[in-house]
Amino acid sequence: MPVEDGEWPKEGEVLMCTVKKVEKFGAFLTLDEYGGKEGFIHISEVSPNWVKNIRDFFKEGRKVVAKVTRVDLSKQHIDMSLKRTTEQQKRYKVQQWKQRQKSTKLLELASKKVGKTPEQAKTEVVDKLLSEYPDLYAGFEEVVVGGKEVLAKRGIAKDWIEALYPIIVSTIELHKVEIEGYVSLQCFEPNGVEVIRGALSELTKPTDGEKESKIAVQIIGPPRYRVTVEAEDYKTAESILQKRIGMVESYLGKFDHTFAFSRPSK
Repeated sequence: MPVEDGEWPKEGEVLMCTVKKVEKFGAFLTLDEYGGKEGFIHISEVSPNWVKNIRDFFKEGRKVVAKVTRVDLSKQHIDMSLKRTTEQQKRYKVQQWKQRQKSTKLLELASKKVGKTPEQAKTEVVDKLLSEYPDLYAGFEEVVVGGKEVLAKRGIAKDWIEALYPIIVSTIELHKVEIEGYVSLQCFEPNGVEVIRGALSELTKPTDGEKESKIAVQIIGPPRYRVTVEAEDYKTAESILQKRIGMVESYLGKFDHTFAFSRPSK
């Protein structure tokens, strides 16, 4: 759900924005998730390559995903960057934004069925779900899996449940997403081959506490390997990947080795 109107974004946040105005020196953006506050991207922060025409990247009214690089509260100014936003971050934010829009629409339909106002919907449904789930869509996904009982356990009234449930199960689809990275690994011990096998097994072995996911390792050509993670959303997949990379680094700590992890070039 949108943040409170008085809040400001933090440096490093990746946000969905709407292009408000394009100038030769940069673009002004409306921050959709922060009550319409305005951010600015200087032309030097548009692309790592030379920008001949800034309008190749921005057009008034279009949605863009950008990273907050500096917040000056004294001047109420927000600097942002397009080139510092990774493709992974862009995909995740677009997915999150679409889910938020779908959740809001779904709640509006249910509100009309029960004859409740948006304020009542927030108190009687949204706040109760957000006390348990990171966002409304995550709660609705849980309803698809667990049924009406998920809503009842959160203390949501029966009239809301009867209105929400059929809309949720007919609207919310559970999808998987996939991310990838590359591992470069060498070991200089006498049993180096066994050590490398052990390190790679750290990437794929089951661990407790992870949601359902699929992890695979493909040999590109020693010492380079491709790692893919399939999970329910980009945030979960990213968390799993980073955890596994940490496990590999920990495993290799006692051996003479070289190790590097990189993202696919875009």
